[in-house]
Amino acid sequence: MTNPNTLTEQYTMPAMIRALGRGKSGSRNLSFDEAAFVMGAILNETITPAQLGAFLMLMRVKEETAEELAGMVSACIQPLTLAPTCSVDVNWPAYAGKKKQPSWYLLAARLLARNGISIFIHGGGEHTAGRQYAIDVCRVLDIAVVSSLNAAQVELQRTNICYMALADIAPVLSALIDMKAELGLRSPANTLVRHINPLQAGLTLQGMFHPAYMALHHQTAILLGQNNNLVLKGDGGEFEVRPDSLTAIASHAGAQNDQQKLEPVLARRALRPEKAQLDPLLALWDHNEGDGYGQAAVLQTAALIVSALQRITLAEAQATVAQWWAQRH
Repeated sequence: MTNPNTLTEQYTMPAMIRALGRGKSGSRNLSFDEAAFVMGAILNETITPAQLGAFLMLMRVKEETAEELAGMVSACIQPLTLAPTCSVDVNWPAYAGKKKQPSWYLLAARLLARNGISIFIHGGGEHTAGRQYAIDVCRVLDIAVVSSLNAAQVELQRTNICYMALADIAPVLSALIDMKAELGLRSPANTLVRHINPLQAGLTLQGMFHPAYMALHHQTAILLGQNNNLVLKGDGGEFEVRPDSLTAIASHAGAQNDQQKLEPVLARRALRPEKAQLDPLLALWDHNEGDGYGQAAVLQTAALIVSALQRITLAEAQATVAQWWAQRH
């Protein structure tokens, strides 16, 4: 991939803004290299506040392409490059925050970690009141919250799971996400952080809410060479299967691409809680208490990941995960 630092003579920020902002007939999408150049300027802080605001909002109005996203992500990879001291199985971004259902996906992650699957969770942008964010749930579930990538590797070797805030991974990207409060709109940063894979995990996940973003994430993952990738239209925008409705999935494994819909395992739609709570997570894990929705969400989410990691059928993965759940204590 092109190093954005080598493009400074070829490209300028005014030229990039002109390309995006010349109106219906004159504007165009950025190329991979042009998007990498802009993100490099953002990360190196050689972009002016006016240029940054113009770029973010022009991209938001136009909507980013997979090539633009891949270019921006590629510029983020170089500063994060770290020689891994351990192999990591799953890169799990968690940025949406749960509004109604509790964060069942984190129980799925905990179950997988208990059975030898290493999982690096990262998140940020906790700016929407009333949502349950991963960092708070991890602390309750005894999933370590670390502040450096080196500490993450130590914890992964110890417990197979940890969480790290985007502010500690890439402070500039975290600041871009936090600009939503100032600008009133999300920016491309909210999408691209789901493709950051700092510890080079073998399986990458992206959860999303709006159906249009599924194809965008899927194509971006392919362009970035994420050779084992799952994109899920999940509950609340997180990577979490809804067991009471069809779940759309896009997968990429090597040269094989697949689009599928996971059938519901519950006979009827579950009643949605008014607000995501922590107590149901502990009650389910510790005492198997609940109405069946939570356990089904945990097992279905975990099985999907096991199927992708072990290259086995979903039915085989479901049987394996069910056994792990029964033996979790």
